[in-house]
Amino acid sequence: MPTSNNKESRVLVIIATYNEAENIENLILEIHKINPRFNILVVDDNSPDGTGKIVMDIYKKDQTVHLLQRKGKLGYGSAFIEGFTWGLANKSFDCFISMDADFSHHPCHISQMLEQTDNADVIIGSRYIKGGGTRNWGIHRKILSFCANIYSRLILSVPVNDCTSGYRCYNRRVLENINLTKITSNGYSFLEEILYYCKRQNTVFKEIPIIFKNRKYGKSKINKNEIIKAIFKTPALRLFPKKALKKNKPN
Repeated sequence: MPTSNNKESRVLVIIATYNEAENIENLILEIHKINPRFNILVVDDNSPDGTGKIVMDIYKKDQTVHLLQRKGKLGYGSAFIEGFTWGLANKSFDCFISMDADFSHHPCHISQMLEQTDNADVIIGSRYIKGGGTRNWGIHRKILSFCANIYSRLILSVPVNDCTSGYRCYNRRVLENINLTKITSNGYSFLEEILYYCKRQNTVFKEIPIIFKNRKYGKSKINKNEIIKAIFKTPALRLFPKKALKKNKPN
């Protein structure tokens, strides 16, 4: 575990993986090209393709790389809940960056996010602000993503243009005030749920533009069931809010 007080070593990059053997080693290398002091936690759902073994082999040479190996495919949201819980247990980490393993979230934006941490509590890599966008998406996926973000933003009243982006940087204080065990989304609707609980703390949000590119290797983990869950989960957050905040904050 890191003990240095410098800002770089206080950053934890969390990556949830399932069958990302073709991507994970190159991604870790790219992150460490940005800064070799960044700590990286891979939360792997017992990938059959050996993703976990690749990470463990890297760890043997580089102790800034960590592996949280789970017993099976337990879901995107639950992976980040476990990752945040793991990171919060270590008082060394102040900034928690969540990102995908497939290079759709390019590591080059990490430095841009960290530059905003003195002025914002949650920094989001956004496709839907000036300078952001997507590459190699079909028209149906563009429409679906755009509509999903309007839907989430209106229902949850979150002042964010890209509510479904998983590329984020969270301030430790914001995560510490959320009872992560109360979050019920184990899939991609987790992104809206945790954003809602951040918003209820009067969190200061900042969006930076990113270009989201389709993965080169492997298969997308999003399916119709995840989309349907998100459609119903979003209004349920407003209608039946859980007591997920440890301190009472305005809604």
